[in-house]
Amino acid sequence: MTAIRSIADLPGPRGLPLLGSAHKLVPVSRSHLAFERWGEEYGPIFRVTAGPRVVVGINDADQINVILRDRPGGFRRWGDIARVIQEINEAAPQMKGTPPAVFTAEGDEWKRQRRLIVTALNKDHLHRYFSVVRTATRRLHKRLQAEARRSEAVAVSDALTAYTVDVTSALAFGHDLNTLEHGDGELQLHIQRLLIMAGRRITATVPYWRWFKLPADRALDQSMVEVYKATENFIERAQARMAVRPELFDEPENLIEGLLAAQRDDPSFTDQEIAGNLITVLLAGEDTTAHTLAWTIWLLGSRPDIQERLREETAAAFGRNPIAAEYEATEQLPYAEAVLRESMRLKSVAPSAGVEPNEDKTICGTHIPAGTQLLLLTRQATRAAAGRSEDFYPERWLEDDDKTRAPKSLAFGAGPRFCPGRNLAFLEAKAALGMLARNFELELDESGKPVREAFGFTMVPRGLRVRLRERSSRSRAVPAAVS
Repeated sequence: MTAIRSIADLPGPRGLPLLGSAHKLVPVSRSHLAFERWGEEYGPIFRVTAGPRVVVGINDADQINVILRDRPGGFRRWGDIARVIQEINEAAPQMKGTPPAVFTAEGDEWKRQRRLIVTALNKDHLHRYFSVVRTATRRLHKRLQAEARRSEAVAVSDALTAYTVDVTSALAFGHDLNTLEHGDGELQLHIQRLLIMAGRRITATVPYWRWFKLPADRALDQSMVEVYKATENFIERAQARMAVRPELFDEPENLIEGLLAAQRDDPSFTDQEIAGNLITVLLAGEDTTAHTLAWTIWLLGSRPDIQERLREETAAAFGRNPIAAEYEATEQLPYAEAVLRESMRLKSVAPSAGVEPNEDKTICGTHIPAGTQLLLLTRQATRAAAGRSEDFYPERWLEDDDKTRAPKSLAFGAGPRFCPGRNLAFLEAKAALGMLARNFELELDESGKPVREAFGFTMVPRGLRVRLRERSSRSRAVPAAVS
């Protein structure tokens, strides 16, 4: 019988007295790469000390799947992360004492909140939500068309962020910010501050704000107050709208209406809980989809062959339209979805997940006490489980070849706590990617520093710039049928 190890027996990087390996995790924006290097050297399970903190890294795909599927009963999100998010939420006085939203809720409270979100994001509602995506995609096309005609390199991430902000705010609040055409408004600036500061606090070594607050922390508190006020106003307007049009309870046109419909079926949900979940969806949906698209563009920039295959697929799906005019057109883009899945495999915007066991566990032959911080290296595990693992090879998601077949994706998690917004995320991303492939050729601008991974709230491609060339009307035309 194999002896069970303790955490102290695990391999890991050698550290300095008192500091451990903390100095090797600087800058924090690159710390995910340090963990992945250690995973390659010491995996499938290893130990990292950083001051008084001990983190156990795991990069075995099968074991990660087991852990993720044992939530929320066996494992929970890192308590530090949940506490940071709850602290930010409670900067709005009305949110004090309100149960955490679905992202940070655990146990029975998570099950309750999950029911609210899943009902509102039901896949059957996507047809009704598509008009919002179509409007934003048309505006994104117009904006990139203007950029292409200037013949200059484009910081495309800015346009993609505006696109996802417009989609997510319209779906979450039923309010069209239209940042693609009008630039960042006041609400968008508050949202961006929440994202930036949440990322800083989650990755901070010392939670200084619990003892004193810097100007940036006071600005964060004020931004949370303003976002909550706006959300409260949107809820009141939606309630009034649904009172006049009760058919919206059965056929909601946006997420806020879907949440209010779920509230009617279960009146125990408060307006504060609806507000908390709306803000969570807004924050989670903005950066993740925008940066997934940005990484996809970075990968496509050096692969004209894949761009051409995407163009052919979108020409067949869109007809003579420059964008997907109907929801059904986005369902005819299997290769575009494979490209997105492959991008998420190689450049996942969430390359790891922090969880801790609710009770003592044995993992990879190691005794793991309850409350131990585990870092699941989901990107590294998914990469390692595929043949030609470093290649950008979208076909792996469409074929049955055992040598190259894609592993089960962990980009949206796994088990009961998989991301409930994944269908909406794919709809939004396929609409944008299809429009890009249909209308533009992409080329990386490599005149500056190489693009680098930087992790905050999500992993972003820092320094990404591309050159866009409009496709000729001839190349966009639908090929004539051959008899």
